[in-house]
Amino acid sequence: MNSDICGDANCDNENQKKVQILLSTYNGEEYIREQLDSILAQTYPDVDILIRDDGSSDDTFVILKEYEEMHSNIRAYQGENIGVNQSFFELLKKSNKEAAYIGFCDQDDYWLPEKIEKAVEQLKRLKGPALYCSAKTLVDENLEVLKNQQNPHVNPGFGNAVIESICSGCTTLMNRDLTEIIVKRLPKDVIHHDWWCYMAATYLGSMYYDENSYIYYRQHRGNEVGASGSAFAQIKAKARDLKKRRGDLKKQLSDFKHFYHSAAEKDALVDAILKAEKFPNRFTILFDKRWYRQSGLDNWVVRVLFLIGRML
Repeated sequence: MNSDICGDANCDNENQKKVQILLSTYNGEEYIREQLDSILAQTYPDVDILIRDDGSSDDTFVILKEYEEMHSNIRAYQGENIGVNQSFFELLKKSNKEAAYIGFCDQDDYWLPEKIEKAVEQLKRLKGPALYCSAKTLVDENLEVLKNQQNPHVNPGFGNAVIESICSGCTTLMNRDLTEIIVKRLPKDVIHHDWWCYMAATYLGSMYYDENSYIYYRQHRGNEVGASGSAFAQIKAKARDLKKRRGDLKKQLSDFKHFYHSAAEKDALVDAILKAEKFPNRFTILFDKRWYRQSGLDNWVVRVLFLIGRML
């Protein structure tokens, strides 16, 4: 919400603890009530919700205005359809500058009551620009927990962020330092808005990955990637996504290089990946241990894709 949500100077201390959740919606009438109710039921005491509807043609915005009328901490507005990444970036521009923490939210999940509280607890321990994200619990359309959950141990870092995102936007919370940096460096085109935030956090500051889950991540017919428990199926899904987005990684890293160029070692890694578009650098990147994906098998699959010219 706008920074003048609390005009009284006496509430400055309270605003320093405020959390604002940014929610982008698009034709989400089926599940949006459950999502909003779960945010309103959070144990954390000071939460605002800013919602941008990305040009829905169903009753999503009608429902949002209904909630806005009932709850003083919800503000909803509608814009033209610009896609999920740019919609979230527009929300970041309008986010409450007095909020200490900013988080993203999907339209069809369900948050456990302590989700925000747990994230704030971890971010308070981090200095400088910082990002929190967590594991997810996969559920079906009826919020029934699915078998074969895929939440392995992960190793966050910039070497991972340049080539893979382990940061699901619906689990994230950023502190004020990181939010202000990102808002000043918003790209025109990215693969995923949360991936961009992961890169920025690990380039400039720190990230905490919570292997505990406080969110039911709904898998349904609208999801681009399903919830198969098979490792082979997961790799096939990633391969399809990489094929569909061929060229996007190059654009994303090129944009990142434009906005972020103050850490020599990390800059060198970005340059090495971008140069891998051509020989002999394709072969060199194959054995470069500075970058990595979380899965060992997946890691080598991607290295082969670099070698045959299918990654950039």
